[in-house]
Amino acid sequence: MAKKKVMLFIVEGPTDETSLSTVLNRIFSSSTVKFQVVHGDILTRDFTSPDKIVAAVWEQVKEFMGSIYRKSDICRIVHLTDMDGVFIPDDAVVEDDSMKIDDSPYYTETQIQTPNRAGILNRNQRKRDNIDRLSACPKVAGIPYSMYYFSLNLEHILHGRTNLSDWEKIRCAEEFDLKYGDDPDGFTLFMKESSFSVCDDYRSSWAFIKTELHSLERYSNFGIELPPVKVTVPDPIN
Repeated sequence: MAKKKVMLFIVEGPTDETSLSTVLNRIFSSSTVKFQVVHGDILTRDFTSPDKIVAAVWEQVKEFMGSIYRKSDICRIVHLTDMDGVFIPDDAVVEDDSMKIDDSPYYTETQIQTPNRAGILNRNQRKRDNIDRLSACPKVAGIPYSMYYFSLNLEHILHGRTNLSDWEKIRCAEEFDLKYGDDPDGFTLFMKESSFSVCDDYRSSWAFIKTELHSLERYSNFGIELPPVKVTVPDPIN
C-alpha cells in the first residue's frame, strides 16, 4: 500500500490542533493530517514584510519536516489564520486610557479597544499586506497552498466567544473535539451552512472579509476546503 501524503495545517496555537485534529483526520482520511503550531502569528512575527511572507511560510513547513519528511511527502498546505479585525477602518481602533500598557487588545464586533492605538494600527497594516500576498498565493515551494480565516479567532467561530483566557481556550477546544471529533459530517455542515459561513468561492470570500467591519465579526471561509457531505438515500420500500 502506498504511503499516505501529508496534508499540513499551519495554525497559530495548540488549541487549534486540539479542536480540529481528530475531525480533520477523519474528513481527509486519504491523507495524513498533521499540524505545525506557530505559537504566535506568522503574519506579524518579526515584522515580516509581504516580499518575505511566502518564505516565512516555507520556513514553517521545513521546521515541520525536520529530518523526518521530504518535500515530496507533502501534498497540500492549509494555513488557518485569525482576522484580529485588521481590515476595519482606523477610526474603529480606539485607545482606552483605563487599560494597562501591557493589556491585550479587547475586541468587540464594532471596535478594537487598546492601550496602544498606534501599535495596533501598525500591526493591522502589516498583517493586511501579508494577507493580501498569501490569499493570492496558490503554491509555496511548488506545494498547493491555501489560507482560510476564522474571524477574530478560532473560538469566535467554533464557540461564538471572544477575549478568552488561555485556560478557557483549552477547555473550549477539548469540548469541541468531544462534540465533533467523531462526527465529521456534523462538523462539515457546521462550517459550510452556519450563519457565519462564507463559502461561495475562495476569491470572493477574501474580498468579503476585507470590507466594512467583517474582520471583527463572526465569519469563516474554511468550509470551502471541506468536501460535500455524502447524503445517504434510503432504499425505496418495495
